[in-house]
Amino acid sequence: MGRYISPDTIDQICQQTDIVQIISEYIPLTSSGKNYKALCPFHEEKTPSFVVSPEKQVFHCFGCGAGGNLFTFLMKWENVAFPEAVRMVAQKVGVSLSLDEKVTDYKQKLYQINSQVTEFFHQQLKKNKTALSYLYKRGFKSDSIDLFKLGWAPFSQSFLSFCKKNDLPQDGLKELGLTRTSSSGEIYPYFRERIMFPVVSLSGKVVGFGARVLDDSLPKYINSSASSLFDKGRILYGLHVAQREARKSREVILVEGYTDVISLHQEGIHNVVASLGTSLTTSQIRLLRRYVDTVFLAYDQDSAGEAATIRGVDLLLENELQVKVISFPGEKDPADFIREKGKKALLQAKQKALPYIQYRIEATTGKDEYLPLEKKLEIVNSLFFTLKKVKSRYQLDDMLRRLSQALDFNEESLRSEFRRFCEEKYKFSFSPTLKFEVPEEEEIEKRLLEVMLCSQKAIEVARATFSPDSFTSPLCRRLAQEIFLCQSPSNITPAYLINRTTDENLSSLISSLSLNDSSLEGFDLEQLTREIAQALKRRSHQKRIEQLRRMIKDCERQGEEEKVKSLCRELVQLRRSILI
Repeated sequence: MGRYISPDTIDQICQQTDIVQIISEYIPLTSSGKNYKALCPFHEEKTPSFVVSPEKQVFHCFGCGAGGNLFTFLMKWENVAFPEAVRMVAQKVGVSLSLDEKVTDYKQKLYQINSQVTEFFHQQLKKNKTALSYLYKRGFKSDSIDLFKLGWAPFSQSFLSFCKKNDLPQDGLKELGLTRTSSSGEIYPYFRERIMFPVVSLSGKVVGFGARVLDDSLPKYINSSASSLFDKGRILYGLHVAQREARKSREVILVEGYTDVISLHQEGIHNVVASLGTSLTTSQIRLLRRYVDTVFLAYDQDSAGEAATIRGVDLLLENELQVKVISFPGEKDPADFIREKGKKALLQAKQKALPYIQYRIEATTGKDEYLPLEKKLEIVNSLFFTLKKVKSRYQLDDMLRRLSQALDFNEESLRSEFRRFCEEKYKFSFSPTLKFEVPEEEEIEKRLLEVMLCSQKAIEVARATFSPDSFTSPLCRRLAQEIFLCQSPSNITPAYLINRTTDENLSSLISSLSLNDSSLEGFDLEQLTREIAQALKRRSHQKRIEQLRRMIKDCERQGEEEKVKSLCRELVQLRRSILI
């Protein structure tokens, strides 16, 4: 399920593809030894850190971590799904994809159901004067209603009759959350007598719905339940129509709701998206990073909106995005503001947007002209938790300067206090990037995987001496499992492994290890594999020994003699194994 094209066909396409030739159609590549380099197209940089390997048919950016094979590159650049990327490459290299290779899988049927239901809701809206009148009063224009495919969910029987007439399968309707079953076994539609907002993926397919009542009854909004198509934490509403302008301007306005997106878009502000709910997720922010460097937060100007602003910022800062906050007077939301004041006024408000740290200072201090020292220290303490998330040295410098000026603190004293705060509570140093140290064990595990990616015999040695379950890093463990599960080690290449995963983090790990600068030339890779595996085993045994010592002490205190003897036997065996 989810595979449109057979693995054999994908391998055939890969064999006829030159990653350098095709990527160079999108960005200029410069020869650098046996590889090629370029400025990364997925983040802003001045020194090339984007490397393409013709030998291994992979790319990796050592700046932002983006990596993978040619299909991964096209998925990120063109914002398409894996099958579409494969078809694009197939067309470029002249490989024909016959119809019998296109699997009519379950997901495609679900997409078709959503498409038909969206059109049904849209036509129902056109017939419903009350619902249309509501939207027109809210300032929505006919063109916007058509562009965003807004709809109306009618009463139960009308929807069920439509589904029956069009032979829409009940299992698909239930999977998509469009119907539910009552305790008495009766099937009923989840969305009833509500304005419908289709949620559209980057590829233009409807994956779910949001719905709003016409009156003030609760809940005001409901969303589709999670399904194989819809995960509200991994999608941004409106991005399918905002992506071009967002990429061009490198900016996005992030709002709370569907109506905010539509209201701003119809007034000519196209780089606006909404999180489906007020809490941003890491997946949504990674999605934003593909397009922008700066995020303008334009949440509602009430207490809930202010709380949402604060919650989402730490994640944005962790992902090295610039954050500014747009404020609207009178607790208005963006939709109300632009409807009353117009596009020019909203753009002026955007121009006056405060850098996040300044916004937090003003939101915390309010209109107080004089703050007691206790209040200032309280502000500093709360903001230090946010500042520790900032990875850019320049951003951090600017934030600390603004904070010292706003609170009338000596800047050097504040910086010194921040360093102490980080070192004592969070154990990381004040450095240009403020990155957490990678545990040495994870580095050793990566070294083992790097060797395995270079040598079939190393894979055989590792398979015989080390279990994937022994890896402490979840990502390293998954890569080891993928390698060990492969029936034919001779087929294992970085590009091959990347084709077998949909996880960007795993693709990035594979590409980074395969393009690592550390040279393995001159090493006996089989022996090196044994030594690394043995080192990891020793570290694992040492950890277990420390754990056993603690357990033995606890059991001795509780008088559990038999358990003490058993633990001591295991301790002796582990000590002997380390000495062997």
